[in-house]
This record gives sequence, C-alpha cells and structure tokens, in this order.
Amino acid sequence: MKQHKIKKSRGLSEWIRTRFFPDRIVSTPEEIDFEALAAQGVRIVLVDIDNTIALHGSTTADAFAERVIERIKNAGLCPVIVSNAGFERARSYADSLGVSFIAHARKPSIDSICQDLDQRDCPHENALVIGDQLLTDVLSARRAGIPVILTEKRSQKEFFTVRIKRPIESILIMLGGRSYWEDLKGECHDRL
Repeated sequence: MKQHKIKKSRGLSEWIRTRFFPDRIVSTPEEIDFEALAAQGVRIVLVDIDNTIALHGSTTADAFAERVIERIKNAGLCPVIVSNAGFERARSYADSLGVSFIAHARKPSIDSICQDLDQRDCPHENALVIGDQLLTDVLSARRAGIPVILTEKRSQKEFFTVRIKRPIESILIMLGGRSYWEDLKGECHDRL
C-alpha cells in the first residue's frame, strides 16, 4: 500500500514538472547567454513584459529593458514582446523598444503565440519564452512545446491578480520537488 502512494506521488511530481517547471531559472534576464542560445538554434525570443523586463504597468521601456532587448538583437535573435496586456499598452511598450509584439496573449493560452510563430515560419523548438510566472509564461510555453527560462520577478510590486497566483506557484514548486527546482538555477545546464 505504501509503495502505491509513493508511485502516485512521483507521478504527480513529474506531471507538475512537465507543465509548470521551466528549463532553467535565472535571477535576471541579463544572465542569459543569448549568443549560446543562437548557437543552439533559437531564432525568436518571446519576452513577457510585467516583472520580467518591465515594472508592472510600464508603458515604455527603461534602460534595463533596453539592455536586455539589445543583447537579444546583438545575438542575431528576434525579440517579440508577448503580454496579456491590452493592445495599446503592449504596442506602446514594444514601440519604445522597436520590436514586434503579441497583445492580449491570454497566457496560458497558446493560440496567439503559435499563430505568430507559424507566420514567422519558426518551429516551436527554435523559439524561447522568457517570463516570471509559472501559471502563465511557463505553462503556455510547455503547452506550445517551446523552451522556457523563468526569471525572478523584477519588483515586489504586482497586480492583485498576479499576487493571488504566487501562493499557488509555491505549492506547485513544493509538489514538483524543491531540490529539482533548485537544480534549475545556475549555469550548469547543457541546453539553456
């Protein structure tokens, strides 16, 4: 009887890891080696706005976001802003960086992301998602078959709808395996 519970627990942990755990965790997008990603075949980098490269609610990029996007471009990759924000805000933010965007992405839905990649003739495995939330960014990437890097949130200030998701993320990390989660941090990865 006890062995059955252990197997069931492992099954749940694996299920959570395959849906909600990223390929890698970084403290900031500035830690990402975009040249190495380009060498691995990545062509398009789908970047979340709020608390990934922007402070929540920003309508224009600051110096931090400009540096990250410039590093992506310098590596020969195509950055695309992907946000659940409305059209005007996403457009304003993307325009301030001179990049394309997907507004109203409805993450974790994958429809608009897949449509954009299809229009760019980019296989999903040649794209990368960078975001700060498990329930939106990571889950949408996993559902679409896109590699994903999770970044720690840029600021403690978050919209209420995001703050209520953070305890759920903590539970998912615990159920998926804290030691497995910790292993995703750092630079000791063959890919990403």
